[in-house]
Amino acid sequence: MSFTNALQLLISGIAVGAIYTLTAKGLFIAHLATHRLNFGQGDFLMVGAYLSLGLLLAGVPAPLVLLAVLAAMAILGWGLERVAIRPLDRAGDQTGGYAWVLTTAGCALILQNVVELVWGKSAQYAPPIFSATRNNVVRIGEVGIFVEELAIILVAFLAVTAFYVFLFRTRWGKAIYAVAFNPEAAALLGVNVKGTVILVFVLASMLAGISGFLVGPLVSVQPHMGLVFTIKAFAVASIGGFSNPLGLLAGGLLFGIAEAYSNYFDSAFGDLYPLIAVLILLAFRPTGLFGTRAADVR
Repeated sequence: MSFTNALQLLISGIAVGAIYTLTAKGLFIAHLATHRLNFGQGDFLMVGAYLSLGLLLAGVPAPLVLLAVLAAMAILGWGLERVAIRPLDRAGDQTGGYAWVLTTAGCALILQNVVELVWGKSAQYAPPIFSATRNNVVRIGEVGIFVEELAIILVAFLAVTAFYVFLFRTRWGKAIYAVAFNPEAAALLGVNVKGTVILVFVLASMLAGISGFLVGPLVSVQPHMGLVFTIKAFAVASIGGFSNPLGLLAGGLLFGIAEAYSNYFDSAFGDLYPLIAVLILLAFRPTGLFGTRAADVR
């Protein structure tokens, strides 16, 4: 492998890894506040990708497309909490504690079928977002790097930074951690627990929407792509540890880069090798590379 190919694969891996990180952060924030996960997180990404594709093909400017996708995903996140999560809280222990797996997965299947009815089953590519053509290349010496990939990396890292600032530097972020620690005590301190849970699922859905907006020009968009992204987001969260948002970033980049190189050497089974590596890692370190072994005090 030449140095040029190695660098181009590195850039591609970082671009896809940044998108995996955004998707995994949606899983992280939902798990942090509620001890539950949205098994349709990847399908929310898929919906965001299709909405972006349709609006871009209609000639809507990219900034307006992003705003529209974020608004739509916020509504979906609110609906998910009201339909798939809140009824289980009302039922209490009668559901067995894990009914949210079925309700969130059921919402994912509904989204898949709705998208198939609207856009069909065929795979499609979204038009480029940040450049006039898909093959717009920046030359750095002998290395050619797609403008689209560089822009996607920049936007994804800005989104990750904004998420980090929100979580640790704002009142709403502190409210999320208070609810995560003890919902009853947070309510006594004046925190709106139900509102915070809604906020968590809205944020998770919006992160999936940003991922869908960015991923369209990189991969083919099809109705059943969500499951793959959900599995990879779980893998990234497992590498980083569900308690460490910076670990998720490192895990996403590691997974994306490993996937890029493994697909270069074996295009048929390249996606499989990083997942096998994650399984081996978890066998020896269940908390991930950046997770802590301390007991959960929530």
